[in-house]
Amino acid sequence: SKGIMNIIEICGFIATILVFVSFLPTDIKLIRWMNLFGSIFFIIYGFNIGAIWNGLTNLGLFFVQTYHLIKIYKGGKK
Repeated sequence: SKGIMNIIEICGFIATILVFVSFLPTDIKLIRWMNLFGSIFFIIYGFNIGAIWNGLTNLGLFFVQTYHLIKIYKGGKK
């Protein structure tokens, strides 16, 4: 339906903004968090528009960012 498509398009827009803006800060934790949320929105967007490779790539990036964030918080690395 049209309402769901608008929500999906908004997810794509939010993902794009988050990933773009994530390159601005110098704090690695902030960069990783922003990329993590950007990946989540790209996963939603990609799978819903039928862009399977976009969804899968961002699913992989989600796990990479999660791994590094766990490592940062467990090891105390900034």
